[in-house]
Amino acid sequence: MASPTMTVSSALATVLLCAAAFLVTDAASGHFLKAIDHNPVASACANMTARHYGGPRLTVAFCESALRSDKRNAAAKHPQDLALVAMDLVQIASAEAGAKVGGALSPGGLAKLSNETTLTLRYCKLDYEALARTVSVCRSIVQGYSPNVRGHHDDGQILLPYTYLECADRLMNAAHDCWDHIFHNDEMKKAVWKEVNEVAGRANLAKAMVEQMLGIVDDEDNSHS
Repeated sequence: MASPTMTVSSALATVLLCAAAFLVTDAASGHFLKAIDHNPVASACANMTARHYGGPRLTVAFCESALRSDKRNAAAKHPQDLALVAMDLVQIASAEAGAKVGGALSPGGLAKLSNETTLTLRYCKLDYEALARTVSVCRSIVQGYSPNVRGHHDDGQILLPYTYLECADRLMNAAHDCWDHIFHNDEMKKAVWKEVNEVAGRANLAKAMVEQMLGIVDDEDNSHS
């Protein structure tokens, strides 16, 4: 028969181990994020920061809806899996927004545009071209991330957390640049707003999922809010 002391010690150890399993912390920032649980999408979305990333407000409802639109969400084991899903969602949305903007610029796309609106659309086209190139880079480093290693090993090099955050910021800011231009242009809002708003929201989501993957919150706001 086990002694009362041994029984209490075993129970305490079990409680501590369980508590440790549910928390992930970043030693540098001291910010705690809950580890992903049996419902990965709900856990990641509920645990993301409510900070305004730039452009459309990132809500739990949008987060869950977007991630669940991709069937891979059900097989996610770690926030890294959801970050990859979010990257792909950005790529799809940027292609759709780019096509919409390109159509508006085409001779038969819309009625005659003002010079200001034409320039805005051209800027947006450049933004989405940059976004398409950047998302493949970000997806590659996220895919190579190892949850069990602090950083990312690539040919002997270690990528520190800020490297992932910087790449996600590039996505977010490229999407937000066009969003901001269209937001202030009533002439174009009716034509391309749905696609422009969607890609900006998904870029914000990608940043949030990268934060979840790393287990930290980016204190430095690099968005153009």
